[in-house]
Amino acid sequence: MWKNLKFSLKTIVLVAVLIAFTILTAFGYHKLTGDIRDMGIDHAKKIMLDGYKNELKDIVDVMAVSASEAVAHRTSEKEVHDIFTRLVGEARFFPDKSGYFFIYRVGGIVFVHAAKPSLEGKNLMNLKDADGKLLIRELDRVSQSGGGYVTYWWDKPGQGNQPKLSYSRMIPGTPYWIGTGVYIDDIKEKEAAINSTIREFSSSFLRNLYIILAAAFLIVIAPLTIVLIRSIVIPLTNLTLVADKFSRGQLDLDFPDRDRKDEVGKLANALERLGTSMKMAMRKMTQMRQSSKLEN
Repeated sequence: MWKNLKFSLKTIVLVAVLIAFTILTAFGYHKLTGDIRDMGIDHAKKIMLDGYKNELKDIVDVMAVSASEAVAHRTSEKEVHDIFTRLVGEARFFPDKSGYFFIYRVGGIVFVHAAKPSLEGKNLMNLKDADGKLLIRELDRVSQSGGGYVTYWWDKPGQGNQPKLSYSRMIPGTPYWIGTGVYIDDIKEKEAAINSTIREFSSSFLRNLYIILAAAFLIVIAPLTIVLIRSIVIPLTNLTLVADKFSRGQLDLDFPDRDRKDEVGKLANALERLGTSMKMAMRKMTQMRQSSKLEN
């Protein structure tokens, strides 16, 4: 099939394949850019979350040890409560001062709550967040398992329910566990900001890339294709017509493009030489006929 196609059509097909390959490459690069963007955002999100986790653990570990030492050998629950209240009641941390401690007795009973003292004495084991997670039960469980993290929804003053990450662990030598948490809604905000920045940069880059490719097609590829067709296909067509007439016995023809240095020029000169040779051969045959007639 390919060998039966005209050269002009072959050239167009070749250019079309080149364009299709360029488009597929651009599409692949577009997808790769999107994947890299998503990976970068996920990595940045993980770094921020790990930073919060490390900070929470350090804060709780220090306070747990301090609280354990402060109530060593204390047997009065009221005395322990008063000591814990003095230790954590006024403690606030993080830039927005949203960080505070909460201390529970194993089993989910609030012992000291720095932000909401009204909760003290209540069993919150069955407290659920907006998604139905038993958050206190989870914190109680991870505390007794050596300490751990729990993510849940919690009311943030003035902003409603927001995602919160907490870390809790046992206070050594006591039946109490202590924890604190940090709102991680800012991770979503930073994620959105990073996504917007990367998307804007990648979109600008890809837009410029597509403009360059389109300009290259219009300024270089398309004109080059036209020039290629005009410089090869048209001369070959002309030579084909001359060769056709030549094969029909019209030997006194002018072969175009003999001054070209490429294959077209070589073909034109070869056909001219063939024509000259055939003319000489026909003259000799004519002379031989005439000589034969004279002898007879």
